Amino acid sequence: AVKRPWTDKACGSASRQQRTRHGTAMMRAKLTGKSGMAAVAPARARQATARAAVHALCPARVSARRPERSVRSYSAAQVEVPPLEEGSVAYEKQDYAVVELGGSQVIVEVGGVYDTNRLDAEPGSTIKLNRVLLVKNQESNDLRLGKPYVENATVEAEIVQHKKAKKVVVFKMQPKKHTRSKVGHRQHQTTIKVTKISV
Repeated sequence: AVKRPWTDKACGSASRQQRTRHGTAMMRAKLTGKSGMAAVAPARARQATARAAVHALCPARVSARRPERSVRSYSAAQVEVPPLEEGSVAYEKQDYAVVELGGSQVIVEVGGVYDTNRLDAEPGSTIKLNRVLLVKNQESNDLRLGKPYVENATVEAEIVQHKKAKKVVVFKMQPKKHTRSKVGHRQHQTTIKVTKISV
């Protein structure tokens, strides 16, 4: 148990009596309004005044106070960004396509790496995706929309690796039946890298 300054021997019964008298005198002055500053001052100022008076009566409590912490001021990091060269663009738009991949529609770009459901192909091999819903060519600003697929449009991709996704915990319960089941599942996935979009 931590010994508090209120119960410390350094603050004896005499100091307690002085604190009680001081508090009683302040309450009387507050009610009667004799001390103008105490009656008019806001609540926080009155509390600070009472605290200072108590600390003056009991020096042991002052020594037991937590030391004041210094506040450090951190300046924002200054990063120098080199200016762009003449005629260069901050982000160069690339051709993209929307394909059906693993039961979902995915927006793919050349050089992009994507995760999909497990495909029956060896790592390092090349596959062609024929279910292309949309193709956008940035140079000619040509947008082709399929109904539902774009004719003669293919997306070539390279199989990077086979892996498992993050674990999903399946927890089932029936209240008041003492039935609990907790099963983990990791979906089999394939990572592919798009190499070419052709129309």
